[in-house]
Amino acid sequence: MSKTITVTNQKGGTGKTSTSLFLSYGLAFKGYKVLLVDLDSQADASFSTGVSYDETKTSLEIISGDIDITDTIVPVPTKQQAKLDLVPASSNLASLDIQLVKRQLIDAQYNLSEALKQVQDDYDYIILDTPPAISMAVLNALTASDYVIVPTQADIYGLKGLGKLAGTINSIQKHSNPSVQVLGILIGRYDARTNFTKAITDMLQDTSKKLHTRVFNTKIREAIAIKEAQGERTNLFEYAPKAKVTNDVNQFLNELLGGLLYD
Repeated sequence: MSKTITVTNQKGGTGKTSTSLFLSYGLAFKGYKVLLVDLDSQADASFSTGVSYDETKTSLEIISGDIDITDTIVPVPTKQQAKLDLVPASSNLASLDIQLVKRQLIDAQYNLSEALKQVQDDYDYIILDTPPAISMAVLNALTASDYVIVPTQADIYGLKGLGKLAGTINSIQKHSNPSVQVLGILIGRYDARTNFTKAITDMLQDTSKKLHTRVFNTKIREAIAIKEAQGERTNLFEYAPKAKVTNDVNQFLNELLGGLLYD
């Protein structure tokens, strides 16, 4: 049975999509079977994979209950022929909450969880990329997940977002998914040379207690290669395999897998 991991932070610009992408590709290149589910109306993760897809067969239609999940899955090609599939996003996801209210669907936050049960035996890991807001897409993701990874930056605004996220996850644990765990906070765009970064990192360590979790030992440095790979609609591992940031990501994956193996 697969492990489902939500990548989320209620603040925008924290690297959620970048994290979802390198997590999905990285696990696939390590030999795992991976499904990436894009739940963000910007559809940046879907775009960055370079695949073509039917925009009427997306995560929106899954949560709305209009389509079977197996009809939305498209394979993501890689040079290494890894097993990576995608459930793409639709720009219409921005209207998901309104659609669900109009339809008066009961317990709609469980729809994604129910859909994933159909395919969970086909994958080792299911990665959910989420929008930066409290929405039905995020509630569906957290309800469906075993684990959460919280990407952030070493700045003062990142601290604000974590407090709100803690409240959301606590509510999910009480009402719809008591077993979901926060694996850790991943600091990106990290610059170890500044005293300010070090100070904020210490503050994040304290803030992590609200989420009953920790800050990952591995930090992802600031690097243009991440955005360049996405712009080229490829992945970091094939675009810049020898870059220092790629080494950071590989170290993070090893740290993550080490923790999951002993979970």
